[in-house]
Amino acid sequence: MRKFLATLLFSFFFILDGYSYSWDKLEDPKDKSYLFSENSSVLQNGKTVSASKGRGQKFEIGIRFWDDIGIDFCLNLAKNRVHFTGTFGNRFNLSVYYDWIFNIENTNGLALYVGAGGKISFGDPTDFGIGANLGIQYAFDIPLSIGFDWRPTWWLTHGSNFSSGDYAFMARFRF
Repeated sequence: MRKFLATLLFSFFFILDGYSYSWDKLEDPKDKSYLFSENSSVLQNGKTVSASKGRGQKFEIGIRFWDDIGIDFCLNLAKNRVHFTGTFGNRFNLSVYYDWIFNIENTNGLALYVGAGGKISFGDPTDFGIGANLGIQYAFDIPLSIGFDWRPTWWLTHGSNFSSGDYAFMARFRF
């Protein structure tokens, strides 16, 4: 079962955008995303849009907190990212999401993201679920991002139920 899940996750994350990622292609030179491009300007709809907040970082790590507290880690790909979280509260949870990043026009550092992925909740009993990741984040001039997200989850084991209460703030350092 573990081999099947690992193969499924690998296929989902690395083939989803239509091509395979490799470590040397984590930054797409054609990408206009402020999150992952170096200092630059692009011409869009006749206006120059700055992408100057130093977003060349490939990794982000920080904390996630509200009802639970945990560690938040992001692996930034060319235009999107893989988002890992481990939280501690009533139970220990591990989650992984593939997030699509959408920059908000006329802002420098503000973005929305939508993701899909899975979650494992360890305890008695251990539960497996699939869910979404919907959030907003702001990346400062310094290598710090803050955000808020919501992660509704459909639990597939032990009664198959829906949980809509996973909200959290996060603060991550980019490097």
